Amino acid sequence: MDLLVVPPFTDFTTEVVAPPGAELLDLGARIVRRLSDPSRLRDAPALFGRAAAAILERQAYDDAHLRAIGTALRLAGDPALRLSIDDLELAEGSTQSSQDVLGAAARCELFQPEIELALEAAEGRRARVVVDAEQQLPAAFALVRALGAERVTLCGRLVAEQVTALRRVPKLAGVEWLDWSPERVIRSPWHAEPVRWLTGTDLPPADGPWAGWLDAVRVAAFSREALARCRGLTITVTRIDFLAAVTGLNGVTVNLRRLLAEIPAGAPVACELAVGAPGVAAGVAGESLELLADGPGGVRLAGLRAYRMGIHTVWAGHNVRFPPRAGDDLARWIDFDAPETMRGYEVSAMIRNSLDRLPGLPPGRLAACSVAAPAASGCAWDPCAQVVAGAGPDGRGTFAVSLRSGRSFRLQQGFVAPVARLAADDPHALDGLTDGARELLTAGLARAGVLRGRG
Repeated sequence: MDLLVVPPFTDFTTEVVAPPGAELLDLGARIVRRLSDPSRLRDAPALFGRAAAAILERQAYDDAHLRAIGTALRLAGDPALRLSIDDLELAEGSTQSSQDVLGAAARCELFQPEIELALEAAEGRRARVVVDAEQQLPAAFALVRALGAERVTLCGRLVAEQVTALRRVPKLAGVEWLDWSPERVIRSPWHAEPVRWLTGTDLPPADGPWAGWLDAVRVAAFSREALARCRGLTITVTRIDFLAAVTGLNGVTVNLRRLLAEIPAGAPVACELAVGAPGVAAGVAGESLELLADGPGGVRLAGLRAYRMGIHTVWAGHNVRFPPRAGDDLARWIDFDAPETMRGYEVSAMIRNSLDRLPGLPPGRLAACSVAAPAASGCAWDPCAQVVAGAGPDGRGTFAVSLRSGRSFRLQQGFVAPVARLAADDPHALDGLTDGARELLTAGLARAGVLRGRG
């Protein structure tokens, strides 16, 4: 029986569909379960870790659950890697350099238990290692070193895109290469039915439901029949003037009205704004953000990220492209310049300010976020908040902690019981407080972001 190994780290709300007769070893799912184990987080001194543990124990599989997992990943210290809910950064260097990735693979302690599990499971068999995303490269390189290059076949989307560059990496000599990428589906319980998950250049399946996170230009070309099977869609745009004039990742402008009319009414549709594309000035990007924040045609704002130009991207407008930096032998993104383009500090400032101002955005670029229905807003307390007792420097404080805002508020002793009732959705939780005390408390809770819609 073939062994199919999925290295950490990729979208943990999806899973690979193994071909018949293959044994699947999903190391990504395993490490997320291990790092987000409530018992592990509960025993840690970190205030936010204890809040995450309490939220994970609810087993609600909602926005709060995702943020709790993201908190667990961020708190996972490692000398080589820094994790977030949907990304990975090397402590030194970039995943665009094979030398930097090899260095991280050698120093990383975080995924060592998973590497040992793969070594035990292989039992001398050849292992197919699926690399779909750059975030998986450190673990994939560590697997090659542990299993032996002669016993590894590398496959997956990223391998297909970069096989020429990867073949030149000396430490991968002896590896076999396979031009094959397994399908991904949204993992239960993040969706009730099996749904094919699409990203990048994926096309809808010939039949059956699908959902995706896709560029506006690509998805605008999907057929009516395919769109009718959509169960959730997040569209990446670089500019939007109105729904009939939306610019994609290659600078081409498309009309989304037909698409929106043909997607089933119950399927959530959102747009992610990629900020800093060639020729898109700060004022234009700001107008696009405000339009999306208003929810035109029922389309929600899925978040913001910095625009990155793919090395093979052909932008429709004028721009100057710069060659990859020395040592970036695995380059996927390139630097560029164009008139009226936002500078890096402007992009960072817009994203940071918008995240503070728009607390209801999804927690990350995850499949579960694309198919999630809008959250109900019937109570004042944010589900992403938690009351944590026995914390602080003296170990005796009680805090209201928000995993959404990343802030906390230490409660005076007289506020602990009312806030606990507020967190339990008691509409009369604050009735016993004086007007001054209620004003003081709600102001502190609002600053911490633990009240719904106040982040």
